Amino acid sequence: MRRFLISCHGAGEQSGPQPPFRRRALPTRGLVYISEGCGAYEEYEPRGLRVPVEGPAVIWLTPGVLHGYGSDAGGWSEHWVLFEGEPFAAFETSGLGGRHRPVQKLVRPVEDAHAIFGELREAVAAVGPRAEIASSVATQRLLLAILDAVEPAEGATDGMTIVDRIAGGATRTLSVAARAAGVGLTTRELGEVVRAATGLTVNDFVIEVRIARAQSLLAETALDVGQIAARVGYDDAAYFSRVFRRRTGAAPSVFRRQQARTPID
Repeated sequence: MRRFLISCHGAGEQSGPQPPFRRRALPTRGLVYISEGCGAYEEYEPRGLRVPVEGPAVIWLTPGVLHGYGSDAGGWSEHWVLFEGEPFAAFETSGLGGRHRPVQKLVRPVEDAHAIFGELREAVAAVGPRAEIASSVATQRLLLAILDAVEPAEGATDGMTIVDRIAGGATRTLSVAARAAGVGLTTRELGEVVRAATGLTVNDFVIEVRIARAQSLLAETALDVGQIAARVGYDDAAYFSRVFRRRTGAAPSVFRRQQARTPID
């Protein structure tokens, strides 16, 4: 399922004031659809990030990333889905949020959200291959509906910003100058664009994208560390492991054990 389909592990909904999550890390991907209301999303070390959330919007959760989120005193309406699977990369490439864009504003509420979540609730409550496929189809319908409602980012062409394009090519071994030339900018211009959007240098942003993809692959696949290193742009698995440890505080094998999925209540 994780290799060929998007695998849904849970879905739910709640509204009104709720206790916020603090310093939580998930073993799977997640999305939180806020249909109305306001609040905030935050990440802790090493990134240190706080982003306001105003519905309609989606919060994207990456495996292993220490985060928190919650509504303001007025509460909000949220639907959430926990999922994993390599096919999500196609949705990210098409413009959905991810590690470098954890909160995404929508121009309108998600179409058919009530019906889709009804299907999800029914599917995740059942057991067996048919139910798993049904929950996968419903999750992909939801992702497609979110994609249709995404607010175009400033400077985006074909739904993608310069930063999206750099993220899409992060696994390629290129100099900063070559990455800049690929998007029609000078090295200095690219550095300014990436820093304004992410607060990072181009090289640091590329490393962050690579490590985020490695985290997802460790959590979602059975690929060995050498295979994952190659997929995210590192020819030397030992060097990849050192970079991964510096960025996450854990070796890839330790991270995989920490993120081993447990049953969802």
